[in-house]
Amino acid sequence: MSDEEYAHQALSALERIDVEALDQDGRDAYEEAVAAVDELAAALGERETDDAVAVDAPEEWADEEEEWDEKIDEAYEAAAIARSKGTLTVKTIDEREYYYLQWREGEQVKSQYVAPVSPA
Repeated sequence: MSDEEYAHQALSALERIDVEALDQDGRDAYEEAVAAVDELAAALGERETDDAVAVDAPEEWADEEEEWDEKIDEAYEAAAIARSKGTLTVKTIDEREYYYLQWREGEQVKSQYVAPVSPA
């Protein structure tokens, strides 16, 4: 995993924190952490080329690597983001798991559907 991917993973982890449950000092620390990691991710992204990040097929898709590559390409195209951005995450919807590409745009975390965790 690249440094930028680690930074985006850290941002995703920060986004899961219930900020409303924190006291004011905790909220201030949270905002500082998000700003610092966001700045780090941006700085790391500037040094990588547009096609720097390859999203390898997950274990469940090992037998379907070509189809996985197509799904990832389609997700990046639909998201209109550089290949150096984005983190692969799993979301559970109605008790089924799906892969999503997630990235930050300013303070917002954006998502783009990729594929189900288990191929059909």
